[in-house]
Amino acid sequence: MKKKYKKKTKKFLIRKVVFVLILMMIFFAGRKGIYNYFAKQKAKKTRLLLNNNFVDLTDEIHKEDEVIYISKEDIKHIFDDTIYYNRGDEELITTYNKHVAVMHLERNGMMVNDSISEMKGMLKEIDSEIYLPVSDLGIVYDIEVFYAPATNIIIMDSTTKAKKQAIMVSDAKIKTSKNPFSIVVEKVKKGEYVTIIEENGSHLKVRTEQRKYGLC
Repeated sequence: MKKKYKKKTKKFLIRKVVFVLILMMIFFAGRKGIYNYFAKQKAKKTRLLLNNNFVDLTDEIHKEDEVIYISKEDIKHIFDDTIYYNRGDEELITTYNKHVAVMHLERNGMMVNDSISEMKGMLKEIDSEIYLPVSDLGIVYDIEVFYAPATNIIIMDSTTKAKKQAIMVSDAKIKTSKNPFSIVVEKVKKGEYVTIIEENGSHLKVRTEQRKYGLC
């Protein structure tokens, strides 16, 4: 009787362990699926990250080939609250710090502080709104502009603001949160650089060279 009881107990424990393992596998697979779903939903809309902070925009960002367009109204809120567009002359004037730029609708090139500067894009009217080729305006707004296709994020960094960077002294996993079971968004290797966004207790919120964000 004891032997039979032990065999039944052993089988029960094995079944219980297998059941728990299956539940854990379902949990992790489902968790990753949910994360990927919401990540894809976010990625559908192009977002703007300015100096490591997401900016809420009034209008949609437009992309044409390598050129990134942002509406005049959003430029007004971000960089220049005195931006002016003359519909009669189809001329736009924008200022920032000591820069003054003049552009004309559907024309390549702009005048910046009395010097002609080439542009890949041009001033455009899209959906009845005036749009500026912000990827060409680094010289005007003192910014560097990047596009991260994996996350569909436009990244702008001020050239006048120092970046706080660190070099990885060992391989590390960049995760979505402090939770030990959180999703790994990227693995960085020893010797790679990360940009430090903020210190969060014993963790760092960082941006990788691949333009991905998380905690390490």
